[in-house]
Amino acid sequence: MMEKFQLVAGHLALDFANTLDWRFDRERLVDLLPTYERFLAFAMQSGIVSGKQASRLLERTSKPNALRALQRARDLREALDLLFRSIATGGSPPQSSLRTLNRFIKDSLIPESIVHRQSEFIRCSGDLSEKPDGPLWPLVDAAANLLTSPDRARIRECNEPSCRWLFLDSSKNQSRRWCNMKVCGNRAKIKRFRARQRADD
Repeated sequence: MMEKFQLVAGHLALDFANTLDWRFDRERLVDLLPTYERFLAFAMQSGIVSGKQASRLLERTSKPNALRALQRARDLREALDLLFRSIATGGSPPQSSLRTLNRFIKDSLIPESIVHRQSEFIRCSGDLSEKPDGPLWPLVDAAANLLTSPDRARIRECNEPSCRWLFLDSSKNQSRRWCNMKVCGNRAKIKRFRARQRADD
């Protein structure tokens, strides 16, 4: 069974940006999207594509096309990370990253329609399994929506120096410090406890 992604950011585009783990520690750096299959696993776990669509993509996509789609996914991820991180740290957004995102917006658009199901109106994308990089469109859309929404002011960077994952702070008083309290929050507590122990010795 494939390992699950830790979707703790509170937003699809931020979870996607977090798929390069230990980003600021070159010795421990781990790309969580090493293959096209893993990119599709992320898309499936995030609800972008169904299992049936992911299987169809795997069956239909040649190896060269899968590698191209994977590289496009990584290019988008890196552009989004730089854009979101600039907001989290109060820096200026890199123009090259903005150009990359705009290129994706122009190239990746999949026609949508509105359908009426069970008394609800729902936006539906075209079939995301028609092209190898089809699952990128909802990620591009989610990123564009977040960047142009007031919610962008709630983008934060995890306070744990060895992590620094991005997340959307939806806490009542905007005081969330870690991407995941059980992982990074506990890690920080242990560090503080050990520092106090050393100070007492």
